[in-house]
Amino acid sequence: MPNPDRPDGSLSRREAGYLYSTRDYRIPEIHIGLEPIRSFKDLFHLKALTRTIRSPIVRNIFAARVINLRSIESLKNARRSLEDVYFRDYETSMIRLDNMRAIEVDLSYEIRELKKDTYYLEHGEDYFFDYIGKLYNNFDQYVIKGLDFLDGLAFNCFITDRDGTTNNYCGHYRSSIQPIYNAVFLSRFASICTENPIFITSAPLKDFGIVDVSVNPESVFIYAGSKGREFLDLDQQEHRAFIDPLKQSMLDELSRRVCSLEKDPDFEKFFYVGSGLQLKFGQLTIARQDVSNSIPEDESLALLESVSGIVRELDPDGSVFRVNDTGRDVEVIVTVNGDNGLKDFDKGDGLKYIDSRLGLDLERGPHLVCGDTASDIPMLKAVQEYTDDVYAIFVTRDPELVRKVTNICSNTLIVPSPDILLTILGISALSARRNSGKRACGIFL
Repeated sequence: MPNPDRPDGSLSRREAGYLYSTRDYRIPEIHIGLEPIRSFKDLFHLKALTRTIRSPIVRNIFAARVINLRSIESLKNARRSLEDVYFRDYETSMIRLDNMRAIEVDLSYEIRELKKDTYYLEHGEDYFFDYIGKLYNNFDQYVIKGLDFLDGLAFNCFITDRDGTTNNYCGHYRSSIQPIYNAVFLSRFASICTENPIFITSAPLKDFGIVDVSVNPESVFIYAGSKGREFLDLDQQEHRAFIDPLKQSMLDELSRRVCSLEKDPDFEKFFYVGSGLQLKFGQLTIARQDVSNSIPEDESLALLESVSGIVRELDPDGSVFRVNDTGRDVEVIVTVNGDNGLKDFDKGDGLKYIDSRLGLDLERGPHLVCGDTASDIPMLKAVQEYTDDVYAIFVTRDPELVRKVTNICSNTLIVPSPDILLTILGISALSARRNSGKRACGIFL
């Protein structure tokens, strides 16, 4: 019987863990045919359509509902449309910036993840594990080791990066829509094995950020963008850390000047490749390279010098901004006060801010921290300030990063790819459910 105190028919958080209204399951009447992909606008529009289809499919999977064949065919057509970019006989792997200029692109992520999704939907989970197992050397050994690593553990906090950790790297952030299989494995683990599952990413929160590329059911994950300076809690409430108004006004001016670079033909491409331009809360990021190194190094360095020059003009004494060059992205970050003076805001600061608002009870472990680069180490260090009951899984092939992480956390597992991490998490949750388990709001298990 409907609750007369809630005439809109909405569900409380408690109810949402067990019930869904019919509209939450309905897959929109969208059919993707063979679409001509000639521009980045075409590419991003197509990927947005796949997100519109993928999100309700994930909810239906958790509710044990049948997935209609038309949705699967739409995902196949999306893949075929992207494959056509590679197979044109007059220009190879090119997407146009305008009527005069084009840029070579790597669409392997988009094509590969759509293939995995359709295989997962058509053949089921057991066969899917066999399928992706053939893509990686020593896949079974890594998974068995990972399952042993997590055996019997239920975590207070599951704190993880996204790109390169739980999501394979994509050449274009706006195209990096989370695959269906990815969302199922992650959401299952988050709901059964953890109490506070948190994404902390350097990307923005929204418009365009982590929320826009994710297809996990609502109220499963806390999404933190801008390294944790802004986040969305399980009740879908947004939180933002304080930024000094003077520093914010200087960041606004920086954003205006960097945005104007798009009008320069020499720099326009950087607004589309890799991370593109991301105007974050307390930070600006612009790509200078992508994962396939499609930008000539001299052009990439010219962009770096141009942005650095703008920063020097606005902040000659370096009291407001820190410039971090990752090799792929130029990050300009508003400073905060540290123990030894001004410092850039990192993911450890972001985690502490989230804790200050939500009360994560960080003194109570165990916690699991997942990452893939040195920028994720501050999350690990921040948790260890509260307790030694911490586990880490890092996705890397970098011996130096392995050394750093294992020196910080003795309970560390290293795996070479996000898919292996996802498989470990997805399977370990199945074992945990048979033993005990719990249900998180927003997911039906």
